[in-house]
Order: sequence, then C-alpha cells, then structure tokens
Amino acid sequence: MIHSISEPSAAPAQTSHRRRRALVPAVVAAAALMGALVTGCSSSDSGSTSTTSAGAPATGPLPDGAQLIAESSRTTQTLQSVHLDLQVTNIPNLPVDYVKADITNQPQGSGQALGEAKVRVKENDPTWTETKFLVVDKTLYAGDGTKYAPVGPAEKIYDPGVILDKDKGIAHVIAEVQNPKAEARETIDGVNTVKVTGTIDTAVIDPVVPRIGQTAGVLPITLWIADVAPPTTSASALPSSAASPGTGPNLVRAVVTKDAGNVNLTLSGWGKPVTVAKPAG
Repeated sequence: MIHSISEPSAAPAQTSHRRRRALVPAVVAAAALMGALVTGCSSSDSGSTSTTSAGAPATGPLPDGAQLIAESSRTTQTLQSVHLDLQVTNIPNLPVDYVKADITNQPQGSGQALGEAKVRVKENDPTWTETKFLVVDKTLYAGDGTKYAPVGPAEKIYDPGVILDKDKGIAHVIAEVQNPKAEARETIDGVNTVKVTGTIDTAVIDPVVPRIGQTAGVLPITLWIADVAPPTTSASALPSSAASPGTGPNLVRAVVTKDAGNVNLTLSGWGKPVTVAKPAG
C-alpha cells in the first residue's frame, strides 16, 4: 500500500506549549524504538503448501539455507522502501508494544518515514501511549495524523535509514544469521516462503531492535523468505547499485525469540513508493 501525507495547514498560533510537550516523550520513545523494528503481527497459514506463481504446488528439495540467506540479504541491500510492522510479545524490558511505518532510504542519506507506535512513556510504566509520527528532511515530527509538531533532528533520535542500511539494517541481520537451516515451505500472508531457522548475535540485531540484547548474547531467530527461483546466471542478479524492483527472495517475516517472549517483524510493500510531505509551519 502506498502512503502519502498531504501538507496539513499550519497549527494555530495559540497552540499551547503543554500540548506540544505532551507529544514529545511519546514520540521520542516511539522513534528511538522504531528501530525495534520500527512495527502488528499479521496472520499466517503456517504449514500450508507453497505454490508457484502459476498456482502449482512447489516441488523439489528445499533450497540450501546458507545460499537462501545470502540471496535474501543481497536483495534487501538494494531495497529503497518497505513497510515494516513490528509486534513485541512478553518482553517487558522493551518500552514498545508495536511500531508500524512506511520507510524509504531516499534521498540517500536522508531517510523518510511515516507511521504510528504504541509505547511506554516511562520505563516499566503499566500504561501505553499511542502516537503518530513522520520523518522528513532529517527532522522528526509528532502529531495526531493531521497536525504535526517538530521534535528535533531525526538522526539524534532515530534515523529511519538504519532499517534499510545495508551495513546495519535488515540486510545485515539476514546475512549474519548463524547455522541457517531450511526447514519447510509455508505460506505467510499469501506469500510462498521458505522457513529458515538459526541464531543471531544480539550485537547484530540491537541496532534494529534496541535493548533486546540485554542479558543475552545469542538468540534464536526464524526467517520466512519468499520462495522464488534463484537467478539462473550471475548476469540476472541485481547489481549492487540497482534498486530492487520489489521482487526476489525478500524477507517476509522474522521472529526473534527471547525467553518466553518474541519480537515479530513482518515486511511488505517491498519497493513500493513512500511519499512523506513536510508539514506546514
């Protein structure tokens, strides 16, 4: 789904400082933890048989886990936009319940995003605060979806470009999965996938999911990667400088398990345009 925000009218001159100050802590928490991948959990049909694009059941042996991981990482490195949907379950030290956002790393070095989050304003706060936000021209704005107030430089709070950063973002996480093993073919939200299990060092995933690495060095991770045929020749592979058209072995879902809880990240809208308009005023 392509999202676009039109420029809202300037806020009235007499908007109270109290209202603006009330927005800031919730959004700072949301933005700081949107890297907690930045996002609700979609339903899946786990265990169902995958089908090819023509509708016929997929046949043959499962692909090699390590090869599939490498191909998915390469595809993700060239993504310029994606929708991220993260849901945290039963991990009390993460001050976020969910974050949902459309993100683009364009223009390069100045990532833009729009979405919403449900966060704890204070650590261990039993209540949740929901807020909407957008990032444009390196500035984070908080608001109610129609009016936004600037919070400050996004890079000092949360840089959405990290999600699609090939060195620290999702592509890096995929590439660093240890002992990957292809387990089964499953359908996730209508997308045919191959389920791959492995482990991930918390130092690798912490830039994307802050704080999940506390008191843990290595965590179990399960990836569901789009079940598509690999390139038949090296010439058919996307060069590193070319933007992904949204096809290929994209990561569809990742679940990181910690103790009795998990972080469930679902991706969609690979390569679809994301437009964020700067608020007026």
